[in-house]
Amino acid sequence: MNKAILVSTQEIGFYRNCRTRLIEVTLGTGRTAKRVTVHPSLFLTIFPALDRRWTSGTVEANPDQLYALGLVPKPQRNPTIELADMPHQIRYVIDPTTGRYIAHLLGTSQELSSDPFHFRAVTGVSNRAVLGSVSLTSAQARSIGFIVPEEVIVSDSLHSKLLPAQVG
Repeated sequence: MNKAILVSTQEIGFYRNCRTRLIEVTLGTGRTAKRVTVHPSLFLTIFPALDRRWTSGTVEANPDQLYALGLVPKPQRNPTIELADMPHQIRYVIDPTTGRYIAHLLGTSQELSSDPFHFRAVTGVSNRAVLGSVSLTSAQARSIGFIVPEEVIVSDSLHSKLLPAQVG
């Protein structure tokens, strides 16, 4: 079964204080903004993709990164979602010259031509349907001919590197 871990992110702003050489980090705006000052080595450990020479900017941070900075309490573990429950959406049209279905998998650049009998059998569309969209599971999308991932895990390795292992 396909699984994914969905992680929400928030945008934080940062700048390097010229006098103290520390990095000031801000989450939010106005009176409700949370601010923290951290050492550059900690900040660059948490966000390794940032260039050391940058003195200010914004970056997307997940809950584990915000916790490591001290901006939020310890995050709850994100639930694992079965990808079979998340259908793929395709748009299709029948080509009048060949009689074949031209299908496009939304969110990707994949487009294919399919035999009308096979396409109708897999998707369950009517034989009178010439244009439309339909939701498919990963298995159905694969049987038509689309290339969909077997397993996608979106997680953060920062949790295992910086924070102690959780029990239970």
